Amino acid sequence: MNLTSILSKIGLSQKMSQDIILILFIALASFIYGMLIGRSRLMTVLVNVYVVFAIMVVVPASLLADYNTKIIAFLGLLIGLTFLNKGFFNVSFSGSGPGFFFRVFLMSFLQITLILSIVLSFLPVKVALEYVSKTAYGYLVPDWSMLVWMVAPLVFTFFIHKKINN
Repeated sequence: MNLTSILSKIGLSQKMSQDIILILFIALASFIYGMLIGRSRLMTVLVNVYVVFAIMVVVPASLLADYNTKIIAFLGLLIGLTFLNKGFFNVSFSGSGPGFFFRVFLMSFLQITLILSIVLSFLPVKVALEYVSKTAYGYLVPDWSMLVWMVAPLVFTFFIHKKINN
């Protein structure tokens, strides 16, 4: 059963269907990611994303000439650093109450979108547009949107930390 064809039957365009499927995928991945990682490691993984992205930016282009290599290196370093740094970047995401699961989901959503944005930035535009619509690509990859996705988790963390401490 193709979700795109189902959405097309109810009157949505192909591009809109792709965008809705992408949002649903990110939401589902965020939920699963948040539950698997847990609140204690959520902030640690965020720091790891920034560290690995910084490493990827300074790696000589001759070592990572192919975009597949860049993606594998990024994800491999991210997973490796996450497993190796027990307590190294130990930043907790504390809290409880009715809004706690929403905060965990939202932080997971921001992290998954940041990782997706970084991975899509490694791909040539033509290849990336095979996976996401041009509209979604515009929201995820150009310089201004990369900046938004890099800053959004930090702003959210600051806002939540300030709200919890008050």
